[in-house]
Amino acid sequence: MHTFYNDTYILFDPHPLVNIGLQALIDPNNNKINHLSRLKNIVSSLNDNEQQTVIMELYHHIEDIYQVVRFVLSVGQIWPKASLVVFTDIVNPDILSLLAAQKHLSLVAKRDNVDYLLAAISTAHPTASYRSPAMRQLLQQEQLPLSGCEWRVLGVMVAGANAQHAAQVIGRSYKTICTYKLNIMRKLGLNQVGFMQLLLAFRTRYSDSSLPTRRNESRLQHAADPLA
Repeated sequence: MHTFYNDTYILFDPHPLVNIGLQALIDPNNNKINHLSRLKNIVSSLNDNEQQTVIMELYHHIEDIYQVVRFVLSVGQIWPKASLVVFTDIVNPDILSLLAAQKHLSLVAKRDNVDYLLAAISTAHPTASYRSPAMRQLLQQEQLPLSGCEWRVLGVMVAGANAQHAAQVIGRSYKTICTYKLNIMRKLGLNQVGFMQLLLAFRTRYSDSSLPTRRNESRLQHAADPLA
């Protein structure tokens, strides 16, 4: 019998069948689970009661990918009593390494046995994390954590900015932004091609995000600080 740190849950997954399965697994009577499809609704729910466990896919067809990333990065600081379980079918080790650097969340591969998801929920705690067997295999080596400035640079680049535009948004020189970019690539073990593949993977999975325009300039300003 599994016991859980939190007794209420938020599910955020674009696939209805996954939501149905999670519902049956965790709480068949539907007394403790909120199915939410927008990040703003998750934020509102956590503001009302932060002692909840959020079980989520990283990508969602309704939300911009960089906003989801920004949310994942900010959970531990904004809602310290909340727990986060990323239940995902992502297999790209570069993307997973970004998530694994965050100590406030657990990672479970959807290809793993469902018992591992229950184990992750059971051990989900604001100060603990869990990695399922498939996740541990994909994360073959520990990655150096990115600094706050490096996360900001990555955030605006995921949003669609190039290095020159990122320098304008963040308020640093072009040379400094290039240095941060090189540090990100070094810490994640990526070459230039791998870095571009990483950005494209974030931008295109469920999102039709385009290159920065005046319309989304304010979004880039928010993305410049994922913990804002």
